[in-house]
Amino acid sequence: MAVSLHGLRFKIAAAAVVKAGVYGAVRVPGAASLVERLAERMAPAGRETTGSYRGLASGLLRQALPENPGAGLVYDPIAGLVPGTAEPAADVQDLARRAEQDPTAANLIAAAAAYRKPYVDDQQTAADLYELAFSENPGDLRAAEGVLTCGSRSHYDWPRIWSVLGELKPRRGPLRAGSGFWRAFDAVFTPAPSAEEVRAAAAQVHYQEHRLPRLHQLLLETLAARMQYLGRFTAGTRLRQAMAANRVHELSGIPLESATWHKHLLGGYAYIGDDAALLHTARKPSVVARTASVQRQLQKLAADAALWTGDAGPLREHARARQAETPAPGEEQMRQLVAGKRIAVVGPAAGDGLGELIDSYDAVVRTRHTPAGMPVDAGTRTDIAYYAGRDLLRDYDQIAAAADSGAFQLAVTRPFFVQAPSLQQQWPAWLRPARFEYGLYFRGAPQGLQRIIYDLLQFAPAEIAVFNADFYAGQALAVAGYRASYTAFGPFNQTNDVVAMHDLAHEFRWVQGVQDAGLITAHGAAAEVLGLSQTAYLQRLEAGPLGLGSGN
Repeated sequence: MAVSLHGLRFKIAAAAVVKAGVYGAVRVPGAASLVERLAERMAPAGRETTGSYRGLASGLLRQALPENPGAGLVYDPIAGLVPGTAEPAADVQDLARRAEQDPTAANLIAAAAAYRKPYVDDQQTAADLYELAFSENPGDLRAAEGVLTCGSRSHYDWPRIWSVLGELKPRRGPLRAGSGFWRAFDAVFTPAPSAEEVRAAAAQVHYQEHRLPRLHQLLLETLAARMQYLGRFTAGTRLRQAMAANRVHELSGIPLESATWHKHLLGGYAYIGDDAALLHTARKPSVVARTASVQRQLQKLAADAALWTGDAGPLREHARARQAETPAPGEEQMRQLVAGKRIAVVGPAAGDGLGELIDSYDAVVRTRHTPAGMPVDAGTRTDIAYYAGRDLLRDYDQIAAAADSGAFQLAVTRPFFVQAPSLQQQWPAWLRPARFEYGLYFRGAPQGLQRIIYDLLQFAPAEIAVFNADFYAGQALAVAGYRASYTAFGPFNQTNDVVAMHDLAHEFRWVQGVQDAGLITAHGAAAEVLGLSQTAYLQRLEAGPLGLGSGN
């Protein structure tokens, strides 16, 4: 999810100062109860609290209060699975009714956020609600972000998306609305821009590259997404580099109100390749109000920063400490399968005739439990199967039956699925939630293969070997039959998530980094692609099934 930081530098610093003051005050005997009562009085009654300054201030006060973690397991967006008391998931229909009865921007956004949750996954309804919220309050950038992300994942109507995001064009300066830059880009937000119009927009990215960081974060993300959906991954990456530069400018050198801002700053440094600043900032975060949960978040991000530079030691130490702090389902079985073992990670791309080698490993790990491809290419065994949210819930009965039959030993899903109502009722013994995921992704979240490698590294395997992975730089998105919706970008196509929810250039560099550090060994097509420069990789994407020849 893109986070708009444009022009917020002063507000972030001011919020940090206020929060630090409250954090210090509540340590005085008796003060915590006063602050808690004040937070309750400030919270808007009967409305979604983040839609007003009173609600935001109330939340700020609550975050500074002493923590009282529960004995259960809850999801933290930065730290992953942490001690806490699980609260019932928000009822989507209740939120929708409240938004219908009182259609404030905040209530509409709350309902939209519920519909876009992975275990609900109604992106179309979410997009509709975000549009209504934007019409109610064009200044609420959560609505604009939702229009972009949920719209591109569902209806894929770019004139409709641009009618909202285009409102963020600057009114002054060299890139003001109406300039040649925007005339070129307006043309590509039509249903079917010509090849010449796409080339003209890409040329503007090149010509105006030095000015791009001045644009609004969400505006840059909209341009980056559209260019990549049109097969121009080089231009899209340049636009996201401008976003990263903007983000670093906004967040560096000021006190930060939360670890979320710290995460965004570290992600910006990683994206622009400033490893020295990344490590320095990870070691000396400027986050105020160091509660136990914030300390946990900062430690996790520091481990991720070390991994970005090739050191997996801090990640393994952090994982061991977290496992001792709060055991999670399936972790002991995972340790037995992985620790000290030779692990083959097998993707869904075309194989290289290495099936026998794959089956020779101590454990075989796949995206989904069924081998993608023929045995000669993909092998026959599956010990650990990783599932994204859509696949897990859609195919749950089939996966459960496969687990009962012994088709695999353990399945792993994303950590936030501990919040899925259908799984909360009775968590299956064959399913493990990953404890946490890599946190320095500048845009979105890691894809399946990267999530798998990161998760395995925490358990100190003897070897991680990667097979049948071409990072979308091959001749097809995946082997035939892997996923029916793996076709060119378009309305309601799951392939859209490759751009809407991920950043292929960053993920390519991440996997290259762990390979260069000796943490993985790539075979076949994976080794060939990881040997490319980023420039050559982006060119391969543009020539491949996601690129210029895909008919997008």
